[in-house]
Amino acid sequence: MGIRAVCPPCKSSKYKKNGHMHNEKQTHHCHDCGRQFVRCFEQYRIAEDGRALIERLLVERISSRGICRAVGVTLTWLLGFLVQGYEALPDHLHVQPIACHGNVMLRRLEVEADAIASFVQKKAHKQWM
Repeated sequence: MGIRAVCPPCKSSKYKKNGHMHNEKQTHHCHDCGRQFVRCFEQYRIAEDGRALIERLLVERISSRGICRAVGVTLTWLLGFLVQGYEALPDHLHVQPIACHGNVMLRRLEVEADAIASFVQKKAHKQWM
């Protein structure tokens, strides 16, 4: 766990206590830039072998919450990891669309609906849907 002695953006050592977060960590308020920050912070770094494991679990189509429980990462981190992976993909993946022939069969879906009535404040104000 690391401890900050200065404000992260402006590097000022002038700050005061400013309440607690939802997880009961003490927050501080910088006098110079007005930013709120936490003095004691933890680095959430995932090793390369953990990242490789997460990629394999994603290929196996395991749910994202299941991956979070199995590997011990937060859902926010996992979603950020997915976004980074998506942005790293090339724009054109050389995927060719399936050729469609003229003998495509279209089907019709039939739906049956009943009349539904609802009452708005009084039974005299019946609303039909």
